[in-house]
Amino acid sequence: MSERPRVELLDADSASGLADLLHQFLEQTIEASDEKAEAARALRGKVVVRAAEDEDIAVKILFEGQRIELRDVGAQRDSSPGIQGDFLSVAHVTSGEESPLALVLSRRLRVSFGLLQIPFLVRVLLLMRVDDGRARRSPWLVVAPLLLLVLALLLYFMTR
Repeated sequence: MSERPRVELLDADSASGLADLLHQFLEQTIEASDEKAEAARALRGKVVVRAAEDEDIAVKILFEGQRIELRDVGAQRDSSPGIQGDFLSVAHVTSGEESPLALVLSRRLRVSFGLLQIPFLVRVLLLMRVDDGRARRSPWLVVAPLLLLVLALLLYFMTR
């Protein structure tokens, strides 16, 4: 097994509570699981996690293989996929109380993405899921029907 990815919080002295929470969560998750470390190392891209309570609180997470960088970005917007939720929902994800996928389905976490960003965003959400030791279904059992639904909707609207 190669070295675990290094998780860095830029400007840690002035970081938001959301940035601190996500930084601690990612460090602990990667340290606790070889599988999660490998999944994190395979990710390449960026995602923005935004607080629903305050649009000025947002953290960009950049996955670069052996390095994961977190930084506060405030109200700055770009084309990165995004996850937005109230602080309590994010805390529930990071504590393992609730699955990020379940929170997305219940609309307590909102996601924004381009069509080509779906696989990356799903892999980030799966990385954020805290395993509780129970046997899990393959993530493709969730992802495959979702992708088929998206493709069906695209075909439907393109042929209208």
